[in-house]
Amino acid sequence: MFATGHCLCGAISFTAKAPPIRMAQCHCEDCRRMTGTGHHVQAFFKSEDLAINGQPAVFENVADSGSERRRSFCAACGSTLFSERNTAPGVMGIAAGAFDNSDWFTPGVVLYASQRPQWDPELPGIQANEKM
Repeated sequence: MFATGHCLCGAISFTAKAPPIRMAQCHCEDCRRMTGTGHHVQAFFKSEDLAINGQPAVFENVADSGSERRRSFCAACGSTLFSERNTAPGVMGIAAGAFDNSDWFTPGVVLYASQRPQWDPELPGIQANEKM
């Protein structure tokens, strides 16, 4: 097992049996609104490497790229947990803050850097893309 985690109230928990295939920080408007801060950080895993206990609530929308985005959260405590896109089948993003220990997390890329609020610090030395 690589990592474990859960929502704030513990109603939803998860395990990842392998390391993530990608890690990213995103400043798009949707991610900022979802988190209530300047960015969202996620580790992306192969879905087959994840086990989820509990039933998250789901919000679906269409990104500016046209891809369909499915975001999952705990209906009891509101914790942001998972995300999936129809353009990346078999891959699930997990909010880095939901892990029991996320010391291993290091974003490999910053997305939508053009939408980063001035008060949210830049990450030096990490590739920053203006959009996706």
